[in-house]
Amino acid sequence: MKEVIIIILNVRRMHILLNLMDLNSPINISDLAHLFKVSNRTICNDLDCIDEFLNHNKLPALIRKPNVGVQFREPNKYKDDVLKAMGNISIYHYNLSVRERVNIILDNLLQERDFTTINDMADKLYVSRSTIVKDLSLVRKWLKVRGLELQSIPKHGIKVIGDEKKLRKAAMELLTESSNLDNKSEKSEIPMIVRVNLGVDREINNFFKDIDIVYIEECIKTAEKELNTVFSDAAYSGIVMHLAIAVKRIKLGRDIIMPEDELKSLQITKEFSVASNITNMLEKHFEINIPSDEIGYITVHLLGANISNTNRNKNKNWIDYELITERIISEVDSRLNMALSKDSQLFEGLLEHLEPAVYRLKHDLLLKNPLLNDIKLKYNNLFNIVKMSLKPLENYVGKDIDEEEVGYFTIHFGAAIERYKTSHMKKTDVLVVCSTGVGTAKMLSSRLQAVFDVNIVNCIAYHQIKDFVIKNPVDIIVTTIPIRVEGIKTITVNPLLPERDIENLRKYLNISKPKDSVLKELINIIEKHCTILDKDSIVKELSIFLNTTTIEKTRGVVQPLLKDILTEEVIKLNVEVKDWEDAVRKGGYLLEKTGAVEHRYVDAMVNSVKTIGPYIVIAPGIAMPHARPESGSKKVGMSLITLKNPVNFGNKENDPVKIVVCLCAIDHVTHLKALSELVEMLGDDENVKIISSSTDVNEVLGMIRRSSDKFKN
Repeated sequence: MKEVIIIILNVRRMHILLNLMDLNSPINISDLAHLFKVSNRTICNDLDCIDEFLNHNKLPALIRKPNVGVQFREPNKYKDDVLKAMGNISIYHYNLSVRERVNIILDNLLQERDFTTINDMADKLYVSRSTIVKDLSLVRKWLKVRGLELQSIPKHGIKVIGDEKKLRKAAMELLTESSNLDNKSEKSEIPMIVRVNLGVDREINNFFKDIDIVYIEECIKTAEKELNTVFSDAAYSGIVMHLAIAVKRIKLGRDIIMPEDELKSLQITKEFSVASNITNMLEKHFEINIPSDEIGYITVHLLGANISNTNRNKNKNWIDYELITERIISEVDSRLNMALSKDSQLFEGLLEHLEPAVYRLKHDLLLKNPLLNDIKLKYNNLFNIVKMSLKPLENYVGKDIDEEEVGYFTIHFGAAIERYKTSHMKKTDVLVVCSTGVGTAKMLSSRLQAVFDVNIVNCIAYHQIKDFVIKNPVDIIVTTIPIRVEGIKTITVNPLLPERDIENLRKYLNISKPKDSVLKELINIIEKHCTILDKDSIVKELSIFLNTTTIEKTRGVVQPLLKDILTEEVIKLNVEVKDWEDAVRKGGYLLEKTGAVEHRYVDAMVNSVKTIGPYIVIAPGIAMPHARPESGSKKVGMSLITLKNPVNFGNKENDPVKIVVCLCAIDHVTHLKALSELVEMLGDDENVKIISSSTDVNEVLGMIRRSSDKFKN
C-alpha cells in the first residue's frame, strides 16, 4: 500500500512563505524571528517544513546562505504554482492550532439557524470529542466578551444566541481576522474578500459559499458612483462583508431591529437613498425581502466608511467636528512640541476621517486596521500620544476609542510628521496604490517624497487601478499590495516604508538632495556674491526656513479672535423677521454689507437649509446659518442678530430660535479660533440669556471682548 504523505504547513509557515515570495533580497533568520515573534530555532524548523512542502509539490527549495539569509527562488516564475499548492491544503492535511479550531467552530455556529452537535464538530475537524469540549470553553469566552452566549441543550447540541447586531459584528470580526492574508494574494479576478483559499481560511470563507460575492461588489461599485466617492479598500471590503453577512442572516430568518427615531434621522441622508437602491438590487438577485431596518443598517455602514475622496456637503455636526479636530491636533502638538497645527493637510485629512469614524464608534461598527501591529512597532511613542490626545472624541461619542481606530488617526499624524521633517521636494511621476485608506497612502507618499525625487501622480485604492492607468500615463507604481499592471513597473512595499524597501526602491528612483546639502549650496551662492557678517546666524535661520517653509505656506494665515470679526457693525438686536428664511437673509445682509460675502452666499445659506434641513439650529434657541466657502465667501466673518419674536426653523429639539449667528469661512482653518470662542461663550446659559434679552449692543460687545481676552490668555 502506498504511503500517504501529510504536509504540515500552518498559518505562520504560510505567512513566512508568502513574505519570502514578496521579497527581492534575502532576509536573515533573526529578522524573520522578530517579525513573527518566535525564536530563531522555531523559524529554522518552519523553513525545513516549508522546504518539505515545496519538494512535495515539485517546487524549488529555498535558497539559504550563511551570514546572508534565506530567499525564495525566482518568485515571479513560481509564485502562482505555490499559491495553487497552498489552495490544495485541506483541514485533513493541516495541523490546526487551538486558535484555528476555535475560529472554525465559531464560523460554523454563526451561520447555523439550528443546533450543532459536538460529535459533528469533532468529525469535521478530525479531532476527538474531548478536544472539542475543551475548545468550547474558549468559544464561550470569545462570545461572552462580545455580549453573546453559547446555549447548550442535552440531546440537541449547541447554538449561539444574542442580539442580532452583536451576532453580525462577531461574524464580521471573525471573518476579518481570517482574511488577514488577503493582500498577500495576487488572484485579482477573485472577489476581494475571498481571494485567499489557504487551509483554515478556506473553511472560514465557506461562510459565503452560497452568496454571490461578485454581485455584491457590483452593488458597492454602484453605490460609489451614486455617492460620487471612492471607498478605501478596507472600507470597501468591510461593506461587501457586511452585505454578505446580512444576506446570509436574512436567509436564516434573522433581521436587524433599529430604533424608529434613529431610522427617521437616517432617511433624510443621501446614503439612505443609495442604500435603498442597493436593497432593491439585492432583493431581486437573492430573491429575499429586506425590511426597512436593514436599509437603515446599510446606511450606517455607508456613512461609516472611510473614503478615498469625498464631495459630501458639510455634515450637520460640522461645528463639533471642526472643533474636535482642532483640539486633537492641539493635544498632539503640545505633547510633541511640533508646529503640526499649521499643517492644513493634516487638519483636512483628520476632518475627513472624523465623520465616518464617529458613525463607526456610535454604532459599534468594525473597521479592521491591518497595519496596527506595524504602526505600534514603528510609531510606538506617537501611537500612545495620539491615543491620549483622542479624549475630545471619546467625550463626544461617549465611548473609549479602540486601538484599530487609534491606528488610523496615528497614520494621519505620521504623515504630518514626515511633512514637517521635509522641506520642498523635487518631484517625478509615481502612482501610489494602497488598500488601507487615504491616511496610509498619504503617509507612504510623504515617506517617498522625503527620500526620493518623485512626483506623486495620485494615491488610489486597489480596485481603481485598471480605470486610472488607462486614462493616465504612469512611469512606476509603488504599491502596498502585490499587483501586476502590464507595461508598468510595480514595486511592492510596506506602507511604513522601512529601510529594506527604501534600499529596493533606490534601484528605480532618484535620491532627493538632503537638506544639509541644499543649505551648503545656498551658503556657497551667498558667499560668492555677498559678505556674510554672521555665518552661524544665517545658517541657523536658513535651517529653520528650509524645515518649515512648506508647512508655513499651507497654513500660515493668522486666525482672528472673535472680537476681531464680531464687531458693532455686524450685530443687530431685536430684529423683526417674518420667518426663518427672513432671519437668515437679514443676518446674511450684514455680512454682505461689510464685504465678507457676495450676495449669492446669502442665497446659498438659505438653499442649504432647504436642501439638507434645519441642522443649523445647533442648540436650543441658537441657529448658525452658513454655506461652503466657494459659494461666495470672501473672508472670515460673522454676524449676530437677536429676534424680537423667536421663529421656528423646523428643528423640534431646539426651536424656536432667538439668536442667529451667520458664519462665512474661506477654508477649514482660519475661522476656528473665533468659532471656538463663540461656542464656548454660547455654551454658558447665562451668556445666552444676557444676549437674548439685551437691547444694548455695547453690552454684547463687552461680553465678546471678555471672551476673547480669556481665550487669548
